[in-house]
Amino acid sequence: NGLTGSIPPELGNLTNLTHLYLYDNDLAGSIPPELGRLSNLTELWLKGNGLTGSIPPELGNLTNLTVLRLDCNKLTGSIPAQLISVICDSFSDDDGSVHEANIERIALWGITTGCEPHRFCPSRTTTRAQMATFLHRAARHLYGAPAPAGEVPLSDVADDAWYRPYARWAVGNGVIRAPGGNFDPGGAVTRADMAEMLVAAFAHLSAPDRAEGLFTDTAGLTDGAVRAVEGIAAAEVTTGCAAAPRRYCPDKTVTRAQMASFLARAVQSAP
Repeated sequence: NGLTGSIPPELGNLTNLTHLYLYDNDLAGSIPPELGRLSNLTELWLKGNGLTGSIPPELGNLTNLTVLRLDCNKLTGSIPAQLISVICDSFSDDDGSVHEANIERIALWGITTGCEPHRFCPSRTTTRAQMATFLHRAARHLYGAPAPAGEVPLSDVADDAWYRPYARWAVGNGVIRAPGGNFDPGGAVTRADMAEMLVAAFAHLSAPDRAEGLFTDTAGLTDGAVRAVEGIAAAEVTTGCAAAPRRYCPDKTVTRAQMASFLARAVQSAP
């Protein structure tokens, strides 16, 4: 239709309502938090309007909601965690994972498109080539165009490799090390590697000047790696792998699902 004005908050009184379609109109204003009272709602379509403001956290109370379309508006702020899997369910193989919300977040931000159509392959190990790509896209999401790499010779990266521009960017900007020009694109990313890469990639993350010994199992790492681990812990990007005693498991490889959580938290920690 050609509906104008704002969404009436009185719609929140229609507690037996199961479907509400207001898409492709000229509605303005914010989403009324009163819609969070529609406990029987299964579908809410508000896309294609001129809605502004942030998504009310009260919509997270809609536990029966299976479809929420808010695209093509002018909404700002972050998406409440309870709504991530409702707004976008991009992949069929992450359902029920503790990392699902973060997988969907990085998909929403354009950081990943999955491993193949409708699949994320959450249990696969993250490779260095993939990590360079994820970090480049995350930096673009946060800062706009990432810094150029210049000419970076990488002896084991073919000219036609799909990840070549990302690898050159990562090495050229000190995000990933490639000793002697050896990038090792298929090499696995460990949790220690992840900490150093995140601190190097994102300006808002930093390593402390001195390591404090937060984790009991990082003593064998380089001083820079220990400080990077403690830096991302201070930013609440990680809590470690165990609590009593507090451990980080630095030598364990990072799955794609775990990578999504590291990356989503790193991005969300930006001021």
